[in-house]
Amino acid sequence: MRLPIHRLLLVLATLLLVGNLYAQTAVVSGAITHRDGSPAVNVTVSVAGRASLTDVRGKYRVLGVPFGRQTLRILQNKKVLRELVVNVNAAAITHNETLP
Repeated sequence: MRLPIHRLLLVLATLLLVGNLYAQTAVVSGAITHRDGSPAVNVTVSVAGRASLTDVRGKYRVLGVPFGRQTLRILQNKKVLRELVVNVNAAAITHNETLP
């Protein structure tokens, strides 16, 4: 018995969708400030290959971060300012950091 191509594609699309529903990801957010308390503006925050820029208040938000131990990097002009390990174990994680 041969399945028409559209049914085969429908089955494949359904399997891919179900697989993505079970993948656990989180949002990592927070604020990056300087030692004097001023916001670190336009600093890149990277977690698990995903990145975000800080806004004028120093706030960032990285979406789609997989659960588990992940490396969080804070970069400016491609220079790593800080690198640390965060444990992503909930749907939303907040991590604030102060730069020298």
